[in-house]
Amino acid sequence: MTDYGEGWTRWGDMIRYSPAPFHRRRLILALAREVDFASAMDVGCGNATLLLALRRLRPAATLVGLDIADSVIADDSAAYPDITFRQLDIGASSLPTRCDLVVCSEVLEHVPDWRQALRHLRRMCGAHLILTVPTGRVFPIDRLMGHERHFTLEVLSAALREARFEPERAWRWGFPFHTLYKRLINLSPEASVRRFSSGSYGPGERAVSTLLTWLFYLNSRRVGAQLVLRARAA
Repeated sequence: MTDYGEGWTRWGDMIRYSPAPFHRRRLILALAREVDFASAMDVGCGNATLLLALRRLRPAATLVGLDIADSVIADDSAAYPDITFRQLDIGASSLPTRCDLVVCSEVLEHVPDWRQALRHLRRMCGAHLILTVPTGRVFPIDRLMGHERHFTLEVLSAALREARFEPERAWRWGFPFHTLYKRLINLSPEASVRRFSSGSYGPGERAVSTLLTWLFYLNSRRVGAQLVLRARAA
């Protein structure tokens, strides 16, 4: 089982500088701008990078961050006392808290009972849900990062409807540069994890990440290994 508390101590610079997390946040914010919300929840909030971006988008919104790792919640609560943080395993339970917008990014692929997780998300979602999950092949590096499965849009949409969500917009994003990036880092997955998913980025890692970040702007929203979806509470 992946130790996500220990993981977040290693993944900080990956979340800050790696091109895939940067562009996932960009796509999430693009969908969030299209809806009204006075409160927002990030399920799997990690180091609160997305919550801070949502605060910039809606400065008056009430923000809630949930994560499975107690240590992450303790660190975030100390760093951002104006945001509410709670520990939660979304596959096992929900909280008696409801927000207009719920975001769950790169979480469901880690959860054994992901369908139950969707039902728990529904209990906490007042209006809008934004999900991101990987699609396509499960690569060795995905297993190293704790992925249990990847999704198709058809399976995910059907499960959302069963959980009383109605999908509204969906993108399959990432071709060609994100797709090529995933194949390259899987040529030597353990070395890629050591260099780009652990510890601080040096000048070389930052330069590579900056170049890829710019190239990723050219990726398709119709083809790729990333699903980005918004649904409304039905």
